[in-house]
Amino acid sequence: MPNTIVSNNKQPAMPRRSTLLIPGAEDTFTPVALSHEEIAELVARYIISLEGYSPQSVGTYKRCLREFVYYVASVDRRFRFTPACIERYREYLLHRKRRRRGSGVGLTEVAMSQYMTALRRFCQFLVECGVLEKNPARLVSGGKRPMRYHRRALTLDELDRLLAVLNGDDEEHLRDRAMVLLMLGAGLSEVELHHLDVGDIERIGKQWIARVRSKGKRLKTDTVLLPPAAVDALRRYIALFEPLEPQQPVFRSMSRRSHGKRLSIRWMHTAIEGRFEEAGIRSDKDTLRLTPFSLRHTGGIILAESGVPIEHLMERWRIYWRPTAERYYKLAGTLGSDRRPDIQQLVLVASRTRSSRHGAP
Repeated sequence: MPNTIVSNNKQPAMPRRSTLLIPGAEDTFTPVALSHEEIAELVARYIISLEGYSPQSVGTYKRCLREFVYYVASVDRRFRFTPACIERYREYLLHRKRRRRGSGVGLTEVAMSQYMTALRRFCQFLVECGVLEKNPARLVSGGKRPMRYHRRALTLDELDRLLAVLNGDDEEHLRDRAMVLLMLGAGLSEVELHHLDVGDIERIGKQWIARVRSKGKRLKTDTVLLPPAAVDALRRYIALFEPLEPQQPVFRSMSRRSHGKRLSIRWMHTAIEGRFEEAGIRSDKDTLRLTPFSLRHTGGIILAESGVPIEHLMERWRIYWRPTAERYYKLAGTLGSDRRPDIQQLVLVASRTRSSRHGAP
């Protein structure tokens, strides 16, 4: 017979499900006691260290970590930076924290994931400072991720049709083909394309790279490998503007008002969506799911289908959370690009060499 006595028609409480990614890992963490004043000071130091991030990203980290400081000061004064403590904070976010807008308490899974990401990176900062030996937040799962991407991938037939409408030799065709192949083959976003300068493109040995400014950052700190097909399209396009200066934008506006200036993100988006419609691969019902981001998504699946290790895909696509990369491998086989070497060549790159020779496209 169960030991629990049920009275007043109430059901016995179900045991809370652990969100630890590695059961039993709690025993390997030494509790670290810090006052909330010390934690607040460390948070301030961490925020200062984010000098390469955009004001919007810094503001998000401030807001999320401000909640964490409130939590350790007013809700959980037994917080000791162990996985169990992180798990208690996660439960607080899901069930007790009041929402900024609207009624009710508890964050959505998506919003909670943002707070957990901020805490995870703050804990990693504490590891680098020597305050913690290991990052306890890495052992606690964040919010539930959607089973599928909001943006869909292009089929191989759609990709063939898209490339077919980009075969012209005029400036507009050359520009759009270069943008499409960089998004597909190098995983670049519209923001990264917008900030790309001629001087950001380099050759190291036989390999071409681009130094890009990723989302949320103000400096070009990421290096991206460029496939030969994207390099060829890029060289054909920027050859129209020789002689070139390093500070000149790669992608230029063709409008009468801003001719020759840096192409805006909005017009990049419009240009690529226009090519989707010209190729007949985008309907009115598909406007939200087939976007320029679909090119990066398609390229990630092609990489997974080519059989490259997941670490290679994470480096190429600048993915820092392994479960995100794993979703590409779950989709491997849905395109069938392993039977199309010509398609796989759009994303594959040669192995990197140690040569230090540099040159412009």
